[in-house]
Amino acid sequence: MEDVCGYEEKDPRVVTALKSGYPRFVVHAYIRELTAFYLQRAELSGRTAFLIPGRRATQDLITSVEGRLQAVEVDEALFLVHCDQADQELSRRAAKFVQHTGVSISSRNAEDLLLHHGRRDVLYPEACYVGNAQSEAERLLAQQIGCRERDVLLCASGMSAFYAAFRAVQELQLSRGRKRWLQLGWLYLDSGCILKEFLGAEESLECCYNVFELDVVLEKIRSFGDDLAAVVVECPTNPLIQVCELRMISEAVKAQGAVMIVDPTIASVYNVDVLPFADLLVTSLTKYAATEGDVMIGALALNPQSLFYGDLVSRISAFHQPPYMRDLSRLVREMESAPQLVAQMNVNAAKLAVFLRGHPAVKKVYYAGCADHIEDVAKSETATGAVITIELIGSMEVFYDTVGLMKGPSFGAKFTLLCPFVYLAHYDLVTAESGRKFLASVGIDPELIRISVGAEPYETIEAVFGPALDACID
Repeated sequence: MEDVCGYEEKDPRVVTALKSGYPRFVVHAYIRELTAFYLQRAELSGRTAFLIPGRRATQDLITSVEGRLQAVEVDEALFLVHCDQADQELSRRAAKFVQHTGVSISSRNAEDLLLHHGRRDVLYPEACYVGNAQSEAERLLAQQIGCRERDVLLCASGMSAFYAAFRAVQELQLSRGRKRWLQLGWLYLDSGCILKEFLGAEESLECCYNVFELDVVLEKIRSFGDDLAAVVVECPTNPLIQVCELRMISEAVKAQGAVMIVDPTIASVYNVDVLPFADLLVTSLTKYAATEGDVMIGALALNPQSLFYGDLVSRISAFHQPPYMRDLSRLVREMESAPQLVAQMNVNAAKLAVFLRGHPAVKKVYYAGCADHIEDVAKSETATGAVITIELIGSMEVFYDTVGLMKGPSFGAKFTLLCPFVYLAHYDLVTAESGRKFLASVGIDPELIRISVGAEPYETIEAVFGPALDACID
């Protein structure tokens, strides 16, 4: 835990030792090297810079900081967006935009360009799909989502998909005079940041954090009247794995003429069926589909029954950032075995949830298999996802430091990993008394642990948890 806090506080000891990390938070070494190459070639050394593929994403980034960034096209449709290194506030704002929206190039893209420019001799060897990866990915996803292939749109990352959906809906609803947005439940950090930071001055956001207060939620939706632009919800939510009464909420949103955006990432499209209740489905394929945890890709799916289908199809294309093809080829290779691995992860998660509920060190277990209303969206009784969140009676720090597992902020990989989620996603709230009071008011324990259960033999997973849980109450 000392290292987790050190990372959040930018402790040089931790930052220097951290060689790689989740790509939207830790810039890959290949991207850093390529950025330095382009800066030197353009005689811009010493400036802070970001590599952004596509004109639209580049312009969005520049607009987000009132045009205070400069851009130069360094390769076809690839832009070096840069600013004075001394302007730390501008650099911070630009970096946050790139993090929230997921618009940076991928490490594979950077690797290919380093090879092209003579900065690398060979590519890292890895197994990839041979064939039309885009067509195959769309086919496999359409099967899981329950839609037509042409209604699936692959994106550079999950946050890129969310951002494209947000911008398309925002543009559509502003043209209709609708300016009020509603968030249901707790949203993942960057999704929430997009809603909070990218709405215009004339727009507003309200939150109903308790998704189980159906009467309150429905009354709030109706109270917005013709001003309601969209309702955004994760199903299940992250990190408390809660499932709202999606059908009734969706019907209320439709009656108000608003757009319903649903993100099923925490359980994945392999396990839950939410498109019938959504106008737009947004999801990260970095989880569950990319079972090795080595690809950043997301997807959008449009419901052809939506009243807004035609408008959204035309508008999303303007904001959509496609994935890099080699990332997609790697993803499809992993998707070939994903259904079997996800099924095993589901089985293991169900067993671990039982074990955790019976351990004296565990106060609460949040898990889709025992969540209210999961039967409304789960594809089967066993399709409950790999994620479990726990609250401990004993010391979270002792447990975290003792448990012999990989640790990190992702989930849905074939190997088990865990993280102190609130510390990583909301360190500002955890470290302030007012923040802790707010978390308590919405039912989130700052010390909770989020577990992503892998596909290893179950006995080896339980064998690791047992001693660590025992240690935290000794």
